[in-house]
Amino acid sequence: MRLRTVLNELPIDDFYIRDEDLLEWDLIVSPEWNIGSKGVVCLGSIADFLRDGAPETGSGIMLVYVQGQVDEQYHRPPRNVVFVSGKISSSDFQEAFLHLVVRSGELAVRRETLFRCYLDSYDLRQFARRAAEVIGNPVLISNTDRKVLATAGELPEDYRDVATTVESGYIPQSVEDHLAADGILSSVRSSKHSIIAMNTSDNMRCVTSIIYHHRLEMGRFDAFEVTRKITGVDLELIDYATSLAGLMIDRLGVAGERVGMGSSILSDILAGKFEDEDAVRAHLRLAEVPDDSSFVLLRVVGQSGAGRDYYSRVGQLVGGALSGSVWTIFGSAVVVLLSLGSACDAGFDGYASCERRIVRDRTFMSALENNDMRCFVSEPFSDVMEVHARLKQCIVLDEADELAQGEPERVVFFWERRFQVVASVFKGLGHSDMLLDKRVVAMARYDRDHGSSYLETAVMSVRFPGSPAEAADALSVHRNTYFYRVNKIRDLFKLNLKDGDDRLALAFTARILEALGDDALGHEGSAKTN
Repeated sequence: MRLRTVLNELPIDDFYIRDEDLLEWDLIVSPEWNIGSKGVVCLGSIADFLRDGAPETGSGIMLVYVQGQVDEQYHRPPRNVVFVSGKISSSDFQEAFLHLVVRSGELAVRRETLFRCYLDSYDLRQFARRAAEVIGNPVLISNTDRKVLATAGELPEDYRDVATTVESGYIPQSVEDHLAADGILSSVRSSKHSIIAMNTSDNMRCVTSIIYHHRLEMGRFDAFEVTRKITGVDLELIDYATSLAGLMIDRLGVAGERVGMGSSILSDILAGKFEDEDAVRAHLRLAEVPDDSSFVLLRVVGQSGAGRDYYSRVGQLVGGALSGSVWTIFGSAVVVLLSLGSACDAGFDGYASCERRIVRDRTFMSALENNDMRCFVSEPFSDVMEVHARLKQCIVLDEADELAQGEPERVVFFWERRFQVVASVFKGLGHSDMLLDKRVVAMARYDRDHGSSYLETAVMSVRFPGSPAEAADALSVHRNTYFYRVNKIRDLFKLNLKDGDDRLALAFTARILEALGDDALGHEGSAKTN
């Protein structure tokens, strides 16, 4: 029985634990007072704790009950001790704890029965039917497309949300919106265990659990409190049924829309096995990729150190979300070739159309968010023989991301980080100094040492050409102050902000300095190389 289940089953008001990872420990409930061993949770008193101290590492968990409030000094107990508080007497609490010895045995039997159900089931409907019998309440299994894969158990006809779901074969958007608004889905995803919630539309308690397999979200396992009251033991049982459902969904290949065709084609393109563009386009047409004149390459990265099994599922997830694409595993990432459609007749709209195509795809963005993945996007291109070069863009974009400030973005576009990439490449070569106009570096260093704002003023001069009033407003200074600074820039640093070449040098160096950070300024003389 998991420690979380032990606490859920006991009549307590609160508990205090140092390491919440202990809640997922599978433990044996000991009937012996204050006698612990590895893998065992036992009951003890404050007197026992004060006399004997915390159990040694590897000696299990000691549960210390306090009637009333737990003293603040015990709010962060030693690692192997959990303090709990409640209203009942110590003797009544001991009786409730000892009752868990029997309950843990019942749980083990029900878990074994669930596993037998999994082994004997040939499809999800059969597994759901048998799981509902073991859990004692109706269940519903759905995939990441919100498609209902199986239901089992008797549900009252007047439960509108559930009836609509079963009838349509899909979980309605209104149900998803309700779960999202109440923070239920986000709580389940962050905690990685099932949560009881109230379905206000049907006035019914239900349990929501996310199905994972190989650390990827495969769907949901929901149970409804209809036949019998759901307890902490049931929650652990539902978590176990959820993990078994993940194995079956993966085995049956029904986690959602999956695109496997074409991945070998992209792999061959990246390996340089095609000699001309016509041959590449012919093979892409076989993979049902639109023969458009504009493409983009995506590199999707997920869990650090994950293996090929993980990324094969990432590819299936991403490929299913992005229509008109092929994917393959390349190194520790999934690479996707995505069609953007025909380019405009005049000018260039590749950046705008790419951002629309990717960011507005809710299924793709949700897949990244829900599975903690990031996507690095190359420049748009029309010649499919440039795929390998565009992959290099994605890789250096990922490497340059360490220079980014603020929260990491789910989708990173090359053209928005161009200066950052240039700075990263030259920094890696040890030659970032070559990119910097030393007058601008001297200005930045002067601002750092004297608390002035000359570089910011110069940048605003470039950003608002011919409009000193707008530049002054952006700086929140008077126009006279702005003109004074511009003149001082010319006198101190020999930069003429009316000269086109000087303005270009200023703009470029300022962006590179922004990417490199304060280390690029050094102390005296020229900027640091690396």
